[in-house]
Amino acid sequence: MFIIRILSLLLIKAILVRNESFTSTTHLTQLLKTEIALAKSLETHLKQEYERLDQIEKFVNVIKDEIRQAQGNEEYYFGNPVNSYLFIKHLTADWYNIEELLPTNFSKNLADKWIFPSFEDYTGSATGLLRLQDTYKLNTSQLANGEISTKFKSKRLSALECYDLGRVAYTSGDFYHTLMWMQEALDHLDKEQNKTSINKIDILDHLAYATSQQGNVEHALAVTEELLKISPNHIRANNNKIYYETIIKNRTLSKQQRKGDTNTNEALNPSLLSANSPNKNYKVKNERPDDLLEEHELYEELCRQNQTRLSPQREAKLFCRYRHNNHPLLILRPVKEEQKSPRSNHLLHRNAWLRNDDSPVVARLSRLIGAITNLNMITAEDLQIANYGVGGHYEPHFDFARKSEKDAFSSLGVGNRIATWLTYMTDVEQGGATVFPIVGGHLKPKKGSAAFWYNLYASGEGDYNTRHAACPVLIGNKWVANKWIHERGQEFRRPCSLDPMA
Repeated sequence: MFIIRILSLLLIKAILVRNESFTSTTHLTQLLKTEIALAKSLETHLKQEYERLDQIEKFVNVIKDEIRQAQGNEEYYFGNPVNSYLFIKHLTADWYNIEELLPTNFSKNLADKWIFPSFEDYTGSATGLLRLQDTYKLNTSQLANGEISTKFKSKRLSALECYDLGRVAYTSGDFYHTLMWMQEALDHLDKEQNKTSINKIDILDHLAYATSQQGNVEHALAVTEELLKISPNHIRANNNKIYYETIIKNRTLSKQQRKGDTNTNEALNPSLLSANSPNKNYKVKNERPDDLLEEHELYEELCRQNQTRLSPQREAKLFCRYRHNNHPLLILRPVKEEQKSPRSNHLLHRNAWLRNDDSPVVARLSRLIGAITNLNMITAEDLQIANYGVGGHYEPHFDFARKSEKDAFSSLGVGNRIATWLTYMTDVEQGGATVFPIVGGHLKPKKGSAAFWYNLYASGEGDYNTRHAACPVLIGNKWVANKWIHERGQEFRRPCSLDPMA
């Protein structure tokens, strides 16, 4: 009986051991599945990390190449507006995308340590590039391919960079430039053979809408149909297709009713709906908005010229001479004076103000201006230093305060601005001229030269012929120094006249 009990206990123990062994094997089998899933997840994560690091590496290579070209050659590199635009873009829009791929603490430390341009700087530089395109009538392809200057070279814009320019225009409601740059992005995309981070769908989406907003609904429909061939379920494109077809149908019916024929259908031009050759068919008529003032158009026209536009009769009244005003500073070394306009006495942006006591050079320049103009500098404003970068310009304006302006003279304790002195501190390769739209004046910046004009007649009335503007800098860099001279203290140097136009 005792032996039977012993055998029973051993059998029970064996069964228990076997059950634990079975349970352990099942558990390990389950853990193997966990390990397989873990390996797959880690592989996916590793792939994502490789892609993330690859994007960072590409960005590093781009900016290293930029540094290599710019360092030690800043004047020539940033003298090209395309280079300046791309540089700012890399430190704003592009950096923002890369920043999302970096650890939070790492990117925050960089942001705290270094100064980065703002997003407004980016959109401003893009708008400046578009302004140059308009002012100097630059071909979109010419600008995109960096074919502006042989001296100040730039890289060729990629499809993505063309798209980004178009996006800036698009977000500001500027469909004139949106159409041009989305078309250029499409052209570049074909040449790059899709080796870019922008896809054709996004380009076609923007191009279709901009085309419709510019009044080319048939072409917008063609672009949309091309988009739907690539992405048939694109919600916005499908809705827009219905919208464009409705507009075309209603337009067709309207034309038929005007003709008095309601029984026939006017067929659409099949070439407009064909999207087999987008680069050919999408180049539609794209007119610049006609809401520009006539003065602005004249201003741009003058910017494109190389000299003052005057009639032969007015040009005959101009002269060149040496001036010394019997001033001790000028008797032995008179200044060369070139009159650029017979009436206004024109002689050939970030701001900073310099007082006479800031530097002996500033004080000496102030004395020299007084000697040349024969005007009292006591009530003149501090010297203003201005720098014009990519697309930098100043719209047409007056330097003097007008009576029509509210409280125009309330703060003029030293009188109105009787005259303006403008010193050109640098040569400018292309653009950057000072123009006078009313009189057709055009002053090209020349280092060491200066422009001077009276803003007021001798009677104290404003001379509206002095309305002027600074043309956008196309190539190069522009530094100027302005000195505004006021009425107080000029009573005996430029006596008043009873004639309001004297």
